[in-house]
Amino acid sequence: MRLLIGIPTLDYVNVEFMNCLMKLIMKLKDTGVQFDVEINSGTLVYLARERIAHKAINEHYTHVLWLDSDMVFNPDILDDLMFCGKDFVTGIYHARRKGYASVIFKSIEINGIERFEEYPNETFQIAGCGFGCVLTSVEMLSSVCLHFGTCFTPLPSLGEDIAFCKRAKDLGYKLWCEPSVICGHIGHITIYPEDHEAWKKTISNYDEVQP
Repeated sequence: MRLLIGIPTLDYVNVEFMNCLMKLIMKLKDTGVQFDVEINSGTLVYLARERIAHKAINEHYTHVLWLDSDMVFNPDILDDLMFCGKDFVTGIYHARRKGYASVIFKSIEINGIERFEEYPNETFQIAGCGFGCVLTSVEMLSSVCLHFGTCFTPLPSLGEDIAFCKRAKDLGYKLWCEPSVICGHIGHITIYPEDHEAWKKTISNYDEVQP
């Protein structure tokens, strides 16, 4: 196995993500996995993903572990995803914006998508997913790129990650989700003074716990 950890980002990576990445790197070094890390930045995420895919293909890696820079994950994530033995397998995570819906999809159509509301206990087949934590074989990336001339260029009404999933499925690849791999998606909320006042009312010993 020759692994490329591919991290597309706009202009920075989250500190919680970096903590997880460093633990993963130490784990890979301890287990002797041959790997490199590629952090590729740009305002268009699909181009960053495309550059990572071409690096993996041209430099003869066997797999890409795609990790978004706003994710948190267990250092055993590669072991758990590799165990499935699939060309494409994702863990489970949810959107970071209010609503926090699943990004694991039952169906993908131009006029809409259907999300999983509940997850099976065993590895299960999916129509597509976000690319926050996905392991792909480079053979799969190469096939998609060769056939379509691109891996991640968006399609009408479909972002770059779902566009890739659709292309891969059109070539006959099966996409899978491993429910034991659960990742966190780092989000941001805005706190107003009244939120703090409401919180104080729920803490019976508020005065005692203040510094």
